[in-house]
Amino acid sequence: MDRSIAFLSAPVGKSIFPLLVCLCALISIGTDHMIWMFIPLGILFVWISVVRLHWIYYLLLVSIPFSTEIELPGDLGTDFPDEPLMWWLFGLGSVFLITRRFQDLITLSRHPLSMLLAFHWLWILCTSIMSTDPILSMKFWLSKTWYIFVFYVMTFVFLKNTHRLRWFALLSLLTAALSVLIIEIRHGLTGFAFNTINEVVRPFYRNHVNYACLLVCVLPFLYPLIHSFRQKPWIRYSLLFVGIILLIGIAFSYTRAAYVALFSIVFIYPILKFKLLNFVSVASIILICVGLFYYVMDNKYLELAPDYNQAVTHTNFSSLLEATPQGKDISTMERLYRWVAGIRMTQERALIGYGPSNFVQNYEPFTLHQFATYVSDNPEQSTIHNYYLMTAVEQGIPGLLFFLILLYGYFKTAQYALIHLCPELQTWVIATLWSTGTILIILLFNDMIETDKVGSYFFINLAILVRLIQMSNDDRRVHV
Repeated sequence: MDRSIAFLSAPVGKSIFPLLVCLCALISIGTDHMIWMFIPLGILFVWISVVRLHWIYYLLLVSIPFSTEIELPGDLGTDFPDEPLMWWLFGLGSVFLITRRFQDLITLSRHPLSMLLAFHWLWILCTSIMSTDPILSMKFWLSKTWYIFVFYVMTFVFLKNTHRLRWFALLSLLTAALSVLIIEIRHGLTGFAFNTINEVVRPFYRNHVNYACLLVCVLPFLYPLIHSFRQKPWIRYSLLFVGIILLIGIAFSYTRAAYVALFSIVFIYPILKFKLLNFVSVASIILICVGLFYYVMDNKYLELAPDYNQAVTHTNFSSLLEATPQGKDISTMERLYRWVAGIRMTQERALIGYGPSNFVQNYEPFTLHQFATYVSDNPEQSTIHNYYLMTAVEQGIPGLLFFLILLYGYFKTAQYALIHLCPELQTWVIATLWSTGTILIILLFNDMIETDKVGSYFFINLAILVRLIQMSNDDRRVHV
């Protein structure tokens, strides 16, 4: 421990801090300005950052469900307070890694999953440089950089054992459940109405989709926690109660993608357990290619065009579910309108795409009026609502391939872990698989890896899987 940390941790340093709090409190009362109280809070924050940096990481996890989008000068925006905490961890974490945990960085960088993620990140940089709007794309790349560093690199460094993993899961689950309690109390005052859900989730969530997606990303981590506390019934029952709260939140979010995503583990687990990943991957590619060929040949995709007058917004959830397979739900049909445009854009710039964050500025000339709905003027400037297609549009076909190869690498690593890791660690593998599976299904209908509510857990899941394998390898060396 260096001298500065030793001083801050010494009894003298600890006795000075309460005096400072009292002094600032007296000044605040005397001047009638509470801003003076931020001085000891700031000093405490810096002290924790130096002595217990992983506590700041925990604070970031706690802040994710409660962060809200705010506008900044210069046509910029951020999520507060979690994104400023990411910036802080990015800067201080870099110093921390170089000075104290450089070996962890070396270990992580040698894992194949890290290499695949690095290629994905570098290709985003290349497409950002060659973008139709390089400034906008570079902002995207910078944001992606600190997301990967904080949620992948620092997750691997901080969650170094099962004790830390349990803290991570507890904090994620409890804060998500607390946000559900706040929101559902407000929602209950409206009778849990479908047409009020977007208002009651604010300001914590942009809309009901972000709300539901965070909950389904977090819920899987109940499984290893319940397994860890199997000898303590009162903790297990408390955790089950938390799970019920999360399920209530998901149920009353009225989010179709979240309902489907919740069951992703039912399909993913047997595929990996019985080593069917290669077969399923090849079969999926063939089915997608055959489907695309069928609809493109003779322009059969035009038969999917909606009736402009029948594709409407529904204020009742049951009528929405009924309208979806009939092609009468406006959100589904508007997605189709943009997907058609996205496929045509990909044909135009297949190699390098239009650049990250550049779909909205470029898609209009590629739309077809047959698929238009009465919200196709897109006043919210929302994107394509399919992350895979958006990746192809903005980063070219190579960008989509890099992302899919990264996913394949993740599942291949998880398949190995399910077979070779001890039962306790396997429960955590299953949790990351379940959480990642929910995200991948969500990405079929939304593009949310760049959001704090979902993107954070995507990279966290990758990092936890790599750490679990490292923990298993270390354990084997000890026993050898």
